[in-house]
Amino acid sequence: MHRDPIKLLFVLPSFTFGGAERTSLNLLGGIDRTKIRICLVTSKNIFYHFQNIGVDKFLAIEDLGIDVWFHSLRRFIHDIRKIAFVLKTEHPDLAFGMMHYPSSLLAFAKKAYNLKVKVIVSPRGPSTEYLKHFEHSFFRKAWLRWVFGFFCRFADKIVVASTGMKEECVRDYRAISENVEVIPNSIDIHDIKKKADEAIDFTIPPGFHVIATAGRLEREKNMPILFKAFSEIRKREKVKLLVIGDGSEKNSLEILSDELDIRRDVMFVGYQQNLYKFLSKATIFAHTCLFEGFANVIVEAMACGVPVVAVNCPYGPRDIIEQGVNGLLVPIQSEGALVEALSTLLKNEQLRKDMAQRGLTRSLDFAVDTMVISYQKFFEKVLL
Repeated sequence: MHRDPIKLLFVLPSFTFGGAERTSLNLLGGIDRTKIRICLVTSKNIFYHFQNIGVDKFLAIEDLGIDVWFHSLRRFIHDIRKIAFVLKTEHPDLAFGMMHYPSSLLAFAKKAYNLKVKVIVSPRGPSTEYLKHFEHSFFRKAWLRWVFGFFCRFADKIVVASTGMKEECVRDYRAISENVEVIPNSIDIHDIKKKADEAIDFTIPPGFHVIATAGRLEREKNMPILFKAFSEIRKREKVKLLVIGDGSEKNSLEILSDELDIRRDVMFVGYQQNLYKFLSKATIFAHTCLFEGFANVIVEAMACGVPVVAVNCPYGPRDIIEQGVNGLLVPIQSEGALVEALSTLLKNEQLRKDMAQRGLTRSLDFAVDTMVISYQKFFEKVLL
């Protein structure tokens, strides 16, 4: 057993605060600091969210000159050298890569420089689905697939948030099944309940239902299918669409809402520091992503007491939702099935209440303490 406090190098190169960053905050904020010392490598912007939990050391990626994604092979090699330097300087017992890029850097740095550190990698979203939808160059696809396979084969351990992610690592990237640990993400139930009670700064017209969605407005969130489904539902129901989040696709979605003649019933409220006060005012929460590693926001909506309709995308929603019990799953890219599921809930108040209550109960399974304890035991097991 590792007796001294574990020195953990936690690598999170990112500039935007999303699901992986929130999971990291919950984890690092809950860790027993008498057992684990934390050196956090992230951007100055992301560290703003972590500064109150008192990590032992912070290294800014801006100062280190580390990128956040696979922009070129030359830059990737440069960043491997930088991470190797950090590993040699900090001498951690464990190095943890949160998401694909840092996972790759750590695995390659350990192998190339023959470092003794234990490396844990943590791909947070489906690699195969990402390559299918967003990489179109044969050579770039081949390079990234090789890189993902490398860290799956040569990292000491892999930790993922859903069973589907584990299956992908084993099936598509030749990871050893026994080396892959599934630890679901978590939510802070008490924080959500407190923030959900806050007032919002606009009024929902009397008699209208609200379908809410939340997330970065990017292509993988697949918002157009929800807008099209909403345009059909709006023809027979008094309903508003609440869009929480911002991103590069916002302008396209505004244009689409004009084309569908639903603009006056779509409420874009942008990124919200407290999204729970908006979620809690919704009648239904809709989740339409093309792929997910887990889908924190589904659990957050459940914790706000809102029934959930989600597309059954790879891989997260099916780990959270039991079909027809605590939510509804619909086939991916089926606009008709999405319309039917949303309409069914809108028309049946008792079904909404029952599903919301069972969803709230399900959300309790994802408490922060449960996740933190699982990670701490996992870290200790890696060092045995």
